[in-house]
Order: sequence, then structure tokens, then C-alpha cells
Amino acid sequence: MTDGFPNGRRTARQRWGRLVLTAVLASWVGAASAEPPVLRIVAPANQSMPMLRLEGHRPVDGVLKDLGELLAQRLGLSPVFIALPSKRAGPAVASGAADLLCYVKPEWLDVQVLWTQSFLSGTGIIAAGPNAPPVSRLHDLRDEPLGTVLGYRYPVIDQAFNQAIRREDVADAETNLRRLALGRLHFVVTDRAALAYYLKANPTAALREVLEVEHYQLGCALSPGKADLLQPLNKAIDRIQLDGSVAKLLGRYR
Repeated sequence: MTDGFPNGRRTARQRWGRLVLTAVLASWVGAASAEPPVLRIVAPANQSMPMLRLEGHRPVDGVLKDLGELLAQRLGLSPVFIALPSKRAGPAVASGAADLLCYVKPEWLDVQVLWTQSFLSGTGIIAAGPNAPPVSRLHDLRDEPLGTVLGYRYPVIDQAFNQAIRREDVADAETNLRRLALGRLHFVVTDRAALAYYLKANPTAALREVLEVEHYQLGCALSPGKADLLQPLNKAIDRIQLDGSVAKLLGRYR
């Protein structure tokens, strides 16, 4: 008759080994499936291509989508886009409801946020429609209704006019340019890149740039609650400039 104790001990050791192996495998699977922390990026609903195109409040194309994904990837974070009108974009970042808003400068946001280095540029212009009268300086438009974007601020024009612009607000820049092409306005305030992109898609539109308003340097606004991200973000910006990623990204939309 054989003693059953050694077999019982062996069975217990095997059972314990299986439990340990299961726990290790579970930890590996958990680590592999765990998603990185998110970076909540504002997708301004007032933007148009080449900066951004939204479908159902979801970014599907444009510089800001690609840039947000690139920065999040370099930071080891998962990008989550939050579509907001421009009036709510700055307050969302300031309050911590969102983490990041790019292609902006301090004069455009009346909120307390942190700022990255400037690494993008743009040019604000006056675009004219087919039947617009000639103009030679900004002050010539002082009493002219101008196509503008709801929620956008135009401090340089306000200062030049010494009064508020006679605004004709619409939801986004592309709608402004369509109205201009239809002759509903003589002039709109827009961005040189937006006009170039529109004319590339609509080569028969008789629109033209008549005045340069402002050349601006732009960066990203960061939520004060994410102050620990500011240095890594600036380092990531340095890297994507040095390795050509920014130039390649922008080149896709020219």
C-alpha cells in the first residue's frame, strides 16, 4: 500500500504553480490591454480646412487633427478630441475641462492658461469678392460690413478702425468664403491658408487677397491643471520641428 501524502503535496504544488502562472499571465494581459492616459484636445468647431474638418463632432481631417495626434503620440498619451465652438474653447482649457488647444495666441484668449513655445505661423488677410470695390488700406473698410467668424476676435482690425468691426458672423471660415463667392459680401476677414485651400478646391471662384492684416506666431494653450506637461510638451514640439514632422504635416495640406 502506498502513502498518499507525497502525491497530495505534489498536487498542491501543481495547483499553486498553476495559480501563480495564471496570476502572472493576467498581469501581463492587463498591462498589455491598459490604455495610456488621455490628452483631451479641443477641436474648434469654427475651424475649416485646411485646419480641421469635423463629421458629427469628430475630427476626420486637417492640420489640427494630425497635430493633436502627433503631439499625443510623442507624449505617450492617447488623444481624445472635444469639439467646441471657439467661445467655449479657451474657458474649457482654463477650467480643466480640456487639456490642450493649438493654433492660438494669448491675444485671442481672454483666460488664464499656460502657453507652449510658438511653432506655427499664419497670416490674417482681407479677401475680396468678384464685385468688391478697390481698397488700398485697412481703414478704407471702416464702414464696410465684413464677413467674420462667430466667436473670433480681431484686435488688430478693431484697433485700426478705432471702433468695433461691422461684423457679419457665420459659423466657420469656409461658409464666409462661400458667401463671398456668391456676392453676398464684398469682403471677409480670413486666413491666407484658408483662402488658398478654398481656391484650390474651387478654382473658378473669383476671390482674391486684397490686404494683409497680420502675420502671427502661434502655439498651444495648456490647462493650468496640466502644468507637469508643459516641459515635455515643449520638448516634443522641439523634436517634431527638428525631425521635419511639422513641415511634413503642413505640406500635406498645401
